[in-house]
Amino acid sequence: MKHFLFVACAAAGLLLLGCSGRSPTAPSTPSSGAPDIEGTYEFTRRVMADGTEIRPPAIMALYGMDHGRGNLNLFMQNKDDTIASESTISKYTLTATEYCEWILYTTRNNLEGPGATNLIPGVRNPCSKVTTSNGRTVFVPPGEGGVETSFGKDDLIAKIPGQFVDYWQKIR
Repeated sequence: MKHFLFVACAAAGLLLLGCSGRSPTAPSTPSSGAPDIEGTYEFTRRVMADGTEIRPPAIMALYGMDHGRGNLNLFMQNKDDTIASESTISKYTLTATEYCEWILYTTRNNLEGPGATNLIPGVRNPCSKVTTSNGRTVFVPPGEGGVETSFGKDDLIAKIPGQFVDYWQKIR
């Protein structure tokens, strides 16, 4: 099952972060020396590959990351005017070189197809490499189908090259 942050179904155009079905075995809090990505992020806009911008209320989302715990709530209007949504609770670890994430619970509606599901997508390896570039923490969450996430001091940017770029503002 392909997804794109913190989380995504590329075909539906949603950012859904985190996709591992394995239970967490690593510590639940970031290690010392790890980049700081904690906070609450609010979706502000999506820029499609053709330059079209989509803004709330067409897509509305909050993504919280705090002390090794994540919470994503997302609502959007599909092209067929149905409402798609996701609510996901996750656990993560972050070091200077590695980001790992495990979904504890999720419910998604009208994302990968019609209807609701609580199935946690499986991922072989719940960890991915972390890099820093221009003061930003960058990684591709495991199982996200190539979504690059980039955390700055006050924002989060998630992108799938050739499809879209999502912008999130840190509000807390």
